[in-house]
Amino acid sequence: MSPSSRRRAQASPVAALTALLVVCAAISGYATVLDESMPTADRDLASATLSNVESALEDDSGVVVLSRLSDACDACPDGFSCRVVVAIDDDRRAVGPDAPADAD
Repeated sequence: MSPSSRRRAQASPVAALTALLVVCAAISGYATVLDESMPTADRDLASATLSNVESALEDDSGVVVLSRLSDACDACPDGFSCRVVVAIDDDRRAVGPDAPADAD
C-alpha cells in the first residue's frame, strides 16, 4: 500500500461509536461519583439544629428548662455557632453570639 492511500488509519463506524459510548459513560460515572462525594454549602442545617437544640432544652415531659440554656449551644453542628433565644411573654433569655442578618 502506498503512503497516500485513503484507507490508512480508518476505523469502522461501529468501533468508533462504541469507543465514544464507553468514554461518555466513564465521564458521566466519574462526574456522578465526584458530585456525591463533595460536600455542598447549600445543606439545610436549620431544621436539624432546631431539633437538636429543642432536645437539649426539654426535659422528659417536653417542658423547656431554662437552666439548660447554656448547654443549648453545644447542640450546634461542628464548625457553626448558634444563638439560642427563649422568649416567654416579655421575658427573653439568650445565649451565644449575635446572629448575622442573613442567618436561618
